[in-house]
Amino acid sequence: MADPAVDDPHVVQASTGTFDELIFSRDLNEVHLLLDYISGRPDVHISEIGDIKFPDRFSAGTLLSANEVLRRICEMRYPPQPVADIQAKADNSALLLSVKDKLNAIAYPTSGVTIAYTYLFLAETDKSIVSKTPQVPPQTRASVAGTAYPGLIASAKRFRWFHKGVARLGVVLTLFAALLLWLVVFGVQVTSRFEEDQKSAADLTSQIYAQVDKENAALPAAQQTHDAVPVRCRDDKIAQQSNQIKLLCNQWSYYQARYIKSITDAASFANQWPSKWLMWPFPTSPGIEEKGGNDYVAKQENIQSITLVLSAYASYVLPVVFGVVGTIASFLRDIGNRITCSLLAPRDETLGIIRLIIGAIAGLAVGLFFTPASVAAQVHSGAGVLTLSASAIAFLAGYGGDGFFRMIDAMIVRVFSLDSPDRAPLTK
Repeated sequence: MADPAVDDPHVVQASTGTFDELIFSRDLNEVHLLLDYISGRPDVHISEIGDIKFPDRFSAGTLLSANEVLRRICEMRYPPQPVADIQAKADNSALLLSVKDKLNAIAYPTSGVTIAYTYLFLAETDKSIVSKTPQVPPQTRASVAGTAYPGLIASAKRFRWFHKGVARLGVVLTLFAALLLWLVVFGVQVTSRFEEDQKSAADLTSQIYAQVDKENAALPAAQQTHDAVPVRCRDDKIAQQSNQIKLLCNQWSYYQARYIKSITDAASFANQWPSKWLMWPFPTSPGIEEKGGNDYVAKQENIQSITLVLSAYASYVLPVVFGVVGTIASFLRDIGNRITCSLLAPRDETLGIIRLIIGAIAGLAVGLFFTPASVAAQVHSGAGVLTLSASAIAFLAGYGGDGFFRMIDAMIVRVFSLDSPDRAPLTK
């Protein structure tokens, strides 16, 4: 019994139209994209693609040359001529498939899919070209790519907007990271200067008292003096001191002034914009200044609170921020390289989202290797090296997230002795 669907002319016409669109529209456009890509490469030329080895039905099986094959490709149009018989369509279809296979081999690792997706991603839309005939839409590489792979249009458009969003986020986050790093490094230097000046003033005070004790030991008890260092080093008392004490008092006055200035600078850092907002998320003391007469007096005992806040930023906040910045930089650089080589593919949309998440996790994991106590110790010693190192390692971890997690895998094997040869299985 005959199949009614086969005998139905509408079904045959629909299937024929679908076949013609698949071969003569999509494959033909893909071949043109491959030819356009290869023609722009300096290492290969279209005329040198080699013999396609396609037999000509009407010339007793003679093989077509490369130029003849290209000429026939250029003569093909969609929709195909209605007068063409089934054999001519079959020859054109076979020729298209053969040429597409050859061109994909030449363009490797690029393929027709990646070229089409790259053009769709770059969005050579109709808005960029004004057509003289509104009834005929303007033809661009993107429109040819969309005809060859209509299923990639939505993905390319979505990925294009995602790429633009990540680029904008990268600019904002880089500026924020630069500002945050500047404030944290400046705060580290302020607190480090406070520690250094405090130690220098204390050392000079001890030297002055030691010199005073030495001089008093050579004098009778009635002539000995026991004034405090601030009294001895006053302008009205300095002339009464020995030359050695005068020299020490000059140094003490200098470092004491620096010490007081460092306390004031720390107070300004904690209470003035823009560094003031660093203290807002943390429950530290209400302020670093007290009302004294008609002015505010800085309180040095609260400088430790600044050190703790900077430790939190150096250990956790900055690594996470720079981890994400490194991930965005790696993502944008990788997409740029893929666009240059026409290797962009739909999978890059999903991989981009995964890489951003992995970068943030890597930055946070780097912060786990540094304790706030170790950062505070570095701050007290007057070096902000740990702050910069933690951020730099986090940036590298975000930029190369796969390598960072491979290192974590190797660390897990070592820490937990997994698959260790000295662990023999238990036997009964």
